[in-house]
Amino acid sequence: MPEVGAADDTGANTNPARWLHENHWDSGTEVELAAAATDGDLGVAVVAGATRRIREITVRHAGTNNTVVTLKVSGAGGATRLTFDVPAQTTRVWSSEDGIAFTAGQQPAVQTSDVTGGNTFVSASGVQA
Repeated sequence: MPEVGAADDTGANTNPARWLHENHWDSGTEVELAAAATDGDLGVAVVAGATRRIREITVRHAGTNNTVVTLKVSGAGGATRLTFDVPAQTTRVWSSEDGIAFTAGQQPAVQTSDVTGGNTFVSASGVQA
């Protein structure tokens, strides 16, 4: 019987939890957004030959107005991948089992629509393989 989490004789990983653990990615730090419509980069650009799937985004919004958080490709004109509302002075967690994919060379970024009365703080996690 193969070791738990080992690859079978076809090379396929037989333990999905182990695969997720071995390919875990996170943004490394919490991004502080102090100005509306300004990119906050979530980690570095995706390396050649890999795909990063952002599966969870945690937003701590200290502002006194509601805001819209946008997940996009970094840079002017970068494609929007996701938007969601965050009420004033709350923390919200967005998650998806499949995640939002970014391919080699793309750098994920977030923006907020409003920081009146307090900044917005964002972190993200997922997988990269």
